[in-house]
Amino acid sequence: MRAWTVLLLSLGAVFILSGCSDLGFYWQAASGHLDLLNRKQDIRELLNSPETSPELKQKLKLVESVRTFVIVEMALPDNEGYTGYVDLGRPYVTMVVTAAPPLELKAYQWCYWFAGCQEYRGYFDENDAHSYAAEMKQQELDVSVEPVTAYSTLGWLNKPWLPNYFSDPVLSTFLLQRDAELIATLIHEMAHQVVYVNNDTAFNESFAVFVEQEGLRQYLIHSENTDLFEGNRENIYQWYLSAEKDRRLFRQMINTTFDKMKIIFAAEISDEVKLQKKEELFYKLRENYDSQKNEFQVLSYDNWFKQKLNNTHLLGVQRYQSRVEEFALLFEEQQRKWPQFFDAVRELANASEK
Repeated sequence: MRAWTVLLLSLGAVFILSGCSDLGFYWQAASGHLDLLNRKQDIRELLNSPETSPELKQKLKLVESVRTFVIVEMALPDNEGYTGYVDLGRPYVTMVVTAAPPLELKAYQWCYWFAGCQEYRGYFDENDAHSYAAEMKQQELDVSVEPVTAYSTLGWLNKPWLPNYFSDPVLSTFLLQRDAELIATLIHEMAHQVVYVNNDTAFNESFAVFVEQEGLRQYLIHSENTDLFEGNRENIYQWYLSAEKDRRLFRQMINTTFDKMKIIFAAEISDEVKLQKKEELFYKLRENYDSQKNEFQVLSYDNWFKQKLNNTHLLGVQRYQSRVEEFALLFEEQQRKWPQFFDAVRELANASEK
């Protein structure tokens, strides 16, 4: 393909991945994504190569097993996505900037060409992300910068009429996780290919979270490839259940603070008092975590609480969880059948976009 065609298609991908309004941002996103694609290696070739380490082969075999399972048993899209692998050489793929007004629990949005608006803006270079975050802080916004270990092009570049070169790869950051987390991450990213709603990050992420949770459960129960796991399947599933309990406890803490914060922001008091009460709530949230830390079985949120907390951190938790229960109920209504469930989700998506 001509170089300009490659660049154009890559630009199309990054419009989906991160929103912006300036060409400089688009250029860093396009070049970062193109660099990633240029380093992609075929998973089958890696598995057949004697130079591939046993540890990497084990993880890639697990990836192949999960991918086959979710395509056959869950009706997720069957395309060239996640048949390639990229070693990033670092613990993140992008750094994501999020922002919010200091006295509103409402995420700042960036609008994308072709893909509507989303609640984050991603950079392949960490320094670029922090520089942009500093600019946003000058607008008197709450701002945070977080590492991201996975993303997808939402199926846009996994089309059968496009060369495999453009398909979404498995990233080395996937493989740094425990097996349960690796499985969940892969299913989550593949789920994004099913449906995407412009301007509704909570819908998109909550849907993918539900699919990853139920898909992981089904894979661990029904998979016959037990030799691919680190340890036995039962231990992996028990770890996953313990992790879910920890996440639920964490979300309860955040939801309590979130609800109290909304009351404060809506109160007829001065902004100065609201800001003071906001900091008091964050202080109490940390105290609550410290007092309940021994109740967490396998996960630690110490690093999360070490941050200078602001509204973006509360919104970040809500973004991925706010509608998960709604999708779980819809799954039950569709007799737990994936094709019918996906059709019902698409109907919801179409209705929300009108």
